[in-house]
Amino acid sequence: MKRTNIILSSPIRLLISISVLVTVSFSSCRENKNFPIPPIERMQEYTTSKQYPATFAAESIEEWRKQIPEVQNIAIKSTADGQVDSALYFASESDRKKPLLVVLHSWSSEFLQEVSLPYAHWAKKYDWAFIQPNYRGAFETPEAMASDVAIQDIVDAVHYAMEHDHIDSSRVYLVGSSGGAMTALVAASRHPELWAGVMAWVPVFDIVDWYQFNLNYPHRHYNDQICAALGGEPLPDTEVAKEAKQRSPSTQIHQAKDVPIFLAHGINDLLVPPSHSIRAFNILAAPEDTISQEQMDYIVAEQALPPGLDSTATDKYFAQGDPPVVFERSSNNVKLILYKGVHDMAYNPSLLWLNDQRKRQ
Repeated sequence: MKRTNIILSSPIRLLISISVLVTVSFSSCRENKNFPIPPIERMQEYTTSKQYPATFAAESIEEWRKQIPEVQNIAIKSTADGQVDSALYFASESDRKKPLLVVLHSWSSEFLQEVSLPYAHWAKKYDWAFIQPNYRGAFETPEAMASDVAIQDIVDAVHYAMEHDHIDSSRVYLVGSSGGAMTALVAASRHPELWAGVMAWVPVFDIVDWYQFNLNYPHRHYNDQICAALGGEPLPDTEVAKEAKQRSPSTQIHQAKDVPIFLAHGINDLLVPPSHSIRAFNILAAPEDTISQEQMDYIVAEQALPPGLDSTATDKYFAQGDPPVVFERSSNNVKLILYKGVHDMAYNPSLLWLNDQRKRQ
């Protein structure tokens, strides 16, 4: 066979060289997106929501963009009723599969709640995706307060993240406090297939019971919000009370028995009594590990553990800077912590525990 030597002209050689250089540079950029992830460790600058330098009522997109410039204020169309609602979303441009952290705002707030910023800082540092949906805002309209459409908004937020980033479906996590924790437990009950772990701080377990409790505190605005969301008072044996029960973890949390759930409650909490978390624990725990009604009543009345209640007063996820643990018990897939403190939320125990959870495939 006759061999033919091909001689390239100088312009063609130049074009090939530029093409190779661009390809190499592009590949290097893609590789650089996958920045090294540092070893997981406690965040020293953030402790609890009470210590965070902003109140639960503080909400500002400017503060979010100041601290996390990459955060996006996005709009998600509900697959339930077509309404468009807002969410905060953060994800790096890395190509690796990453965990997704879904954070739920508390009872009277909306999706710009600033006390969630430490969770976004963690996501940025360790290459997690983060989303904080509005799920119909403060709990004062019929569409809010763990309604069917609010729960679907949370599911739609998960699907949005999965469509827009490389999400590890075995590491989708949910965290909330107070009303956000209540909703997290409802979302875990309705969609247990989604979650690798659910962290619930000081949750409301039963809306009807909490309404009755708040009658002792007429200066609080929560009962007005409950009535606005439900269309009336949730009095016993009424349709309004039935609707309240359908939005409460108390009637459905048994459906989340296969989901790893961490319940944490302040033993001195006068806003939502610790009995709410204990009752949730009792449904998910093995019968021999439950806490009796007598013991529960003593805890609420005395803000202390009753004599004879065996417990562990340590937990590996709590350390200096976190509320002191006074009681720990794990059973089946549920973990209960009672800590010395009030209506609060600690960032490090939440994130360190969630980081250890993987959904069974």
